[in-house]
Amino acid sequence: MDWNNKQQRERFLQGLAGLCELHNRQATEAMAKLYFFALQQFEIEDVLRAMVKAVTASKFFPRPAEIIEFIQGNPEDVAEVEASKVLEAVKRVGAYKSVVFDNPVTAAVIEHGFGGWVKLCSEMRADSEKWFRKDFCKLYVSFSRQDVRYFGELAGRAAIANEANCTPNYEQVALIGNAGKAQNALTVRREEQLSLITMLANDAAKHDAAGA
Repeated sequence: MDWNNKQQRERFLQGLAGLCELHNRQATEAMAKLYFFALQQFEIEDVLRAMVKAVTASKFFPRPAEIIEFIQGNPEDVAEVEASKVLEAVKRVGAYKSVVFDNPVTAAVIEHGFGGWVKLCSEMRADSEKWFRKDFCKLYVSFSRQDVRYFGELAGRAAIANEANCTPNYEQVALIGNAGKAQNALTVRREEQLSLITMLANDAAKHDAAGA
């Protein structure tokens, strides 16, 4: 989803307003922005379908992580699929090239749970795949339910070496999984997370000024 796309933004706000009305909640601008940024990696149609599911499946007002679960499915089942995706990427791409996964939770597990892409590739052995699956799935379920995600590329050896030498990195990254979603994850970077904080800070400043 794109906040600057007026049609997508209005459809999202209508869906969120409907959820708020059903649960007797107030749809504030700050809430809308938080939910939007948490769900921006997904297509608007997927988000709206998940909101409809939440109407019948959630007794309480759904958090972003719950809406994501309605989109992606049961975390335990998704974890098994993502583990296979990672193992295939390790064998096909290797540690040299940077990678971008179409699932930011998977990227977070690799980066924060396994020490990054290069470390994971370097330590992976055929006889360790069974234990990797077990550990990966456990972390994936935990990260998914806590909404821990990582956007952008996971650096390979070439990118790390270029950064150490202060050399521009022109190495093309490998998109893993759905290319469109992986490309979207690549563009949703930390600057946008910072811009969200800036927007919320501006909202707070406006509120304080109005109350002064």
